[in-house]
Amino acid sequence: MKRKIIKQGHNTLTITLPTEWTKKLNINPGDELEIVEKENSLIVNGKENSREKSTIIDITNFTIPLIWRFFQGAYRAGCDEIKILFDPTKKSYEDAFHFYTTQFEYSKLGEKIPPKPAIAMVQGLVDRFIGMGIIETGKSYCIIKEMGESSIKEFDHSLRRIFLVILQMFDRVIEATKKDEIKDSSLCKEIHTIDLNIDKFVDYCSRILNKIKTSPFEEKKHLYFSTLYILELVGDEFKYVGKHLALSKKSVKDTLQLSYIAKEHFEIYYKLFYKFDREEAIKLGINDFKIYGEYFANKNNFKEDSRSIAKHLMMISKFTFVLAELRIEMEY
Repeated sequence: MKRKIIKQGHNTLTITLPTEWTKKLNINPGDELEIVEKENSLIVNGKENSREKSTIIDITNFTIPLIWRFFQGAYRAGCDEIKILFDPTKKSYEDAFHFYTTQFEYSKLGEKIPPKPAIAMVQGLVDRFIGMGIIETGKSYCIIKEMGESSIKEFDHSLRRIFLVILQMFDRVIEATKKDEIKDSSLCKEIHTIDLNIDKFVDYCSRILNKIKTSPFEEKKHLYFSTLYILELVGDEFKYVGKHLALSKKSVKDTLQLSYIAKEHFEIYYKLFYKFDREEAIKLGINDFKIYGEYFANKNNFKEDSRSIAKHLMMISKFTFVLAELRIEMEY
């Protein structure tokens, strides 16, 4: 598509906008458009005037994990309005927000949350997602709508928050290990709750990437999506560490050194992500060998409970190096 440059006045150059595009986005004379300058290109953003994206999700016969996946998918995709349909004859649902802490091995650590009416279950679900709220309810449905506006600035803040929460979990695990906070179900729930913040910000960042098509890193968007996905997996590993700490019968202080090195590894990556530096990358590579050396030197000496925790710390370190690979690729 080509457009001829038109001179207006002494110093002003203008071009016309494609009619099909302006109609599609409902752009009218007098509207303001955001223009992003990127190297030799100008990106004209008509998102402010675009029609809202909406969807309908029928959760009849859905399990709680399936409800999560469908709602999370619509949220991440950038839907502004989500209508939930449910079976009005079903009197109660399992609690969505606490579902994973009351299932499987976690059930050994805490109480079972009583079932809830459909609307209460959906409310607990919606509360986990930034910027969304229930605006209308009926006998067999409810409507959830975005209550604010996403922006690249919010993406930057939320991404930074993910890094800080992961470092917070490192500190909490190290503190619990030092103090022998074992056989304590509250620790498992605490770390799980902290991890939910990572999930929340990962979803929000993914939503912003999908909604805003003219971000400064549009060409690297796939690398940011991959980074967010792996950061979420890092948070999950801490959840498993918390579970093993809570179920441990003996001290696991023999994992402390590995925890310190794994945290240092992530801190190097964190610095590298925001300020890429060749020397920091070299330091990360050296530290990667250091972690493997520490793990394999003590692998056969770890006690039973410590062995499981050490494996998850190693997985966190592996994910960290994969994250570094993605960051290096962003340089090209």
